[in-house]
Amino acid sequence: MKNSDTIKNKLVKMFECFDDSMLNSYFEGVYGTSVCDDLQAPAAAVIISGDFHYLAGIPDQKSADEIISLALDKPHAVFVPDNDRWFEPLDSACGGNLKKVERYHMRTAEKGFDRQTLSDIADNMKTLKFSDCELCAIGRPEYDECISSSWADSFVSNFSDYNEFEEHGFGFVIKHHGRIVSGTSTYCYYSKGVEVEVSTAPEYRRNGLASITAARFILECISRNLAPNWDARNMASVSIAKKLGFRLHDSYTAYEFSAPCQYLMPKDKFDVQAVNKLSEFSEDQLAPVIPQLLEWLQDMNWQTAPLVCELLREHYRVVQPHLPALLMPAQTDDIWKYNIIKYLLSACCEYQPDERITSEILRIADHPTDSERREMVDEAAKEFLKDHS
Repeated sequence: MKNSDTIKNKLVKMFECFDDSMLNSYFEGVYGTSVCDDLQAPAAAVIISGDFHYLAGIPDQKSADEIISLALDKPHAVFVPDNDRWFEPLDSACGGNLKKVERYHMRTAEKGFDRQTLSDIADNMKTLKFSDCELCAIGRPEYDECISSSWADSFVSNFSDYNEFEEHGFGFVIKHHGRIVSGTSTYCYYSKGVEVEVSTAPEYRRNGLASITAARFILECISRNLAPNWDARNMASVSIAKKLGFRLHDSYTAYEFSAPCQYLMPKDKFDVQAVNKLSEFSEDQLAPVIPQLLEWLQDMNWQTAPLVCELLREHYRVVQPHLPALLMPAQTDDIWKYNIIKYLLSACCEYQPDERITSEILRIADHPTDSERREMVDEAAKEFLKDHS
């Protein structure tokens, strides 16, 4: 396959079955890139716009292998095919790590948006349960914070720099104690509209913040005479969009990596960025890689270890079942046991360890093995029991 910015005219017919603002952006020469198997007579092609990969043409294994190779650094990649024959070669290319999902295109209601309703939603700032919150436009300081964020970078990452964002994009964020915790922004743009990007920091979700920033964003779209395009990943997103005045345009099948966390495991003891990215994922998504994450507690001097430990504490519910086996005598890495008790369990004060964990800690405190005693695991166990009595 070859990459070229000169084949748009050849690809227009291949992609005419799609109705998506991000493809409008690509064909207008604003944002996105294309890869195809043959410059003169393409039979298979992909248009890449941020995390979205639009697939058209006749699927074959060689093309699928290359498409997956282009997406391996994008754990949130979304593959949108023109036909379902793409699934099998793509799934094979990524080792069976692909799943089908249903997504939803939301469009402006026939009668347009109700400005009063949007204004009322935006005014819900007054009723937030959080104190010291402010709603503001994305300026240079907010851009800089977003671009370095593990969850908010998509607000601005499809722009080359702040100057391009200031000229062609816009967005609104809610700050809590001065830190951005939710927002809605321009994911990409074309001559007649924008693609909407909405996100909230994991610990602030389900508090109505996204609706507030989205309402303010849509009001700005109206003032600029731009069509907002909302691509909903799930029914919760559909529900928010309908509340704002969108209508369901259609649903479509897309593919995503079924275990995206696998691609983000730290590459070495200094890979802090990978750990920050993992914090974006839900408990269910992290569950398959918990055993691998626990291995990063084997040496607390590694730069990644304290961050991994914090991440594991936040998702202790799915971590706890893995711990009894790591504390048993058969597990002979006693420094690892020490770190688990001292740095992970001791800091999870709000959780009551299950009986198997408590039993092993009691064993270590009262009847440690010789190696557990040498590495002072018994002292860590006694301190834990004292603090949790």
